[in-house]
Amino acid sequence: MAAKWQQESFLEQHFAVIPEVPFVEAALRYGQERQRDNPVGYKARDKYILQRLLDRFGDLSLSGVTHAVMRKWVDELLERMKPATALRELTVLKAILNKAFREEYLAQVPPFPRIKVEPGRCRWLTVEEEQRLLMAGKPHLRALIGFAVDTGGRKSELLKLDWQNVDLDRGFVTFRKTKNGEDRTVRLTDRAKRILQGLKPKASGPVFTYRGQAIKDVKTAFGRACKRAEVEDFRFHDLRHTFASRLVQQGVSLYEVMHLTGHKSFEMVQRYAHLAPDFQERAIGALNAYGTVSAQSA
Repeated sequence: MAAKWQQESFLEQHFAVIPEVPFVEAALRYGQERQRDNPVGYKARDKYILQRLLDRFGDLSLSGVTHAVMRKWVDELLERMKPATALRELTVLKAILNKAFREEYLAQVPPFPRIKVEPGRCRWLTVEEEQRLLMAGKPHLRALIGFAVDTGGRKSELLKLDWQNVDLDRGFVTFRKTKNGEDRTVRLTDRAKRILQGLKPKASGPVFTYRGQAIKDVKTAFGRACKRAEVEDFRFHDLRHTFASRLVQQGVSLYEVMHLTGHKSFEMVQRYAHLAPDFQERAIGALNAYGTVSAQSA
């Protein structure tokens, strides 16, 4: 396959012609890159999206994936799935076409259809709700909930956490190969340290266990605890939102929150902006100060 693409590049350079390249080849090249750079994300999500894209566009060349073709496809997606899910599929298709364009196997990238997505969910625990939830859970669940709130770890990151990646002496924990394919190190709060110390640290092995075995999932136990605590409309992932929301409420910048949570784009943390203390007052105060200076110089 590589030789074929090199031959096509030669033709393009010498004859100013970009031969038709099958969508299948571009999709496979993209998939190989994703599998190499982010094997966790590829295995969990990308390979399934790629397969659906191949099923839909596999008979086309790259140039055949036009705006009209994509628009029809997006309309069909929105009939059977939520906009956010459809957007993930479109994002992978964008990445495939953009990669092909950068590698000069596509003359131009067509305009992509827009998918309007509702603002991201921002449900977070109040202190009172957290106390009730902790009281309603069994010891192994209480440890997991408290640690999630104080580190912002995703459920998958917490359940995969190994004692090898815990440094209690220095007060750090490292989540390996996270959703975006990178490691993320988080400083431990005093409570998070106490939680880990109570779990009897070891040289290696899963941190969060139940009856000596690694916890695989807590969906049922967590749901029951929420029901007993009368905490409504709350998911485990909202513990991560609680972490980010509390940081913003205490004046931590969105830029810092983005790095602590491991988000790849600033847009992902914009949902927390309105929680910043007196954020509008600070902005208006800055403008008022500028107006005062301008008036004095007039």
